[in-house]
Formats: sequence, structure tokens, C-alpha cells
Amino acid sequence: MSYQRLSPDRRRAQILDIARRMFTELPYAEVSTAAIARETGVQRGLIHYYFGTKRELFLKVVQGLTASAAVQAPPPDERMTLPEAVELCVNLFLDTAERNATTWFAALDAEGFGQDPELLRIVNRFRDETVEQLLAVLRVPEPTETLRAVLRVYSGLADAATRQWLQEKTLDRGQVHTLLARSLLALVSDIGPALEKRAAG
Repeated sequence: MSYQRLSPDRRRAQILDIARRMFTELPYAEVSTAAIARETGVQRGLIHYYFGTKRELFLKVVQGLTASAAVQAPPPDERMTLPEAVELCVNLFLDTAERNATTWFAALDAEGFGQDPELLRIVNRFRDETVEQLLAVLRVPEPTETLRAVLRVYSGLADAATRQWLQEKTLDRGQVHTLLARSLLALVSDIGPALEKRAAG
């Protein structure tokens, strides 16, 4: 890419866009700040000036990914049945996973630099926000901490199922959709209430 004079804000956004694309297309270990600089048409030092290290740039990418995914859930629809709301939640999750698979799995695995505390905080915060989105779309009026814990467990199932689809290729999207939709419906309508009764008893 040939050099273009841009304002600092636009240059920073341009670098972040290219980094996001590269981290999405390639594993973390295969992306370098030098390659991002070449693709952007700037000196490598400018990448470090705006973002610091490769790790810090990657954290910015993951923050952006989780922020964009967190606002995709529509407002609750009173006309929607619980099975329909479950179908909507699962489709939204699978669409997001398919668009951002490599970056998301790199974040989950903290690939390339070990269990990074800041990265884990970002991922866990995203999980908590996803649980709240699920509760809103499913129209759970007064969710308990037990149900929230159940949905956090479900998020682990969703990650594992998505990995089987997008990385291992052992399941296709339709199979993963069926697995996640039926599991979520059972957790919300049957298993969650049963656990709440045990907690109350």
C-alpha cells in the first residue's frame, strides 16, 4: 500500500482495521507488526507509537471484536416465543463466530503469549455481557445468579461446539445450531429452574 497522509485519528483507525483483518485471517503467531506496517504503508515505528507492542495491538483488536459483537442483539420482542428467541440467539452467535473465528479462538487460547490476565478479563467481561444479552432476548424478568451461572456454563459449550465446526470440521453449522439451540432451550426451561429449586430448598 502506498503512503497516504492522514490525520492521526484516521491513521490509527486504518492501522487497527488492517490489524483486525490480519488477526482474523491468520493465527496470532503468524502476524507481525512489520507485516501490518507493510500492509498499511507506514513505518513499523508508527505502529508502536500508536499501539505499543504486538500484544497491546492484539488486545485492542479483541476489545473491538467483543464490543461489536456485544451490540448485535436486538431488543426483546414480546411477540417472540421462547423457542423463537433461542433460535435468534444461536443464529446471532454463530454469525459472529463465523465472521471472527480466528481472532476469537486466539483470544480464547491466549495463543502466542500465554494466559494473559488482561486478555482473560476482556474475554470474561464479554461472556458476562453475552449472558445479559441472552437474558434480555429470552425475556427472563428476574434472573437469578444460578441462571446466570448456568448460562456461563452454556457459553463454554458454545465455544467448544464452534471450535468443532470451524477448526476441527467435525460438525457443520446446522449440527452446531441444533446442538446449541436445543441445549439452551433445555437449560432455560428445565435445567435452570430445577437447579434454582435445589438452591432454594
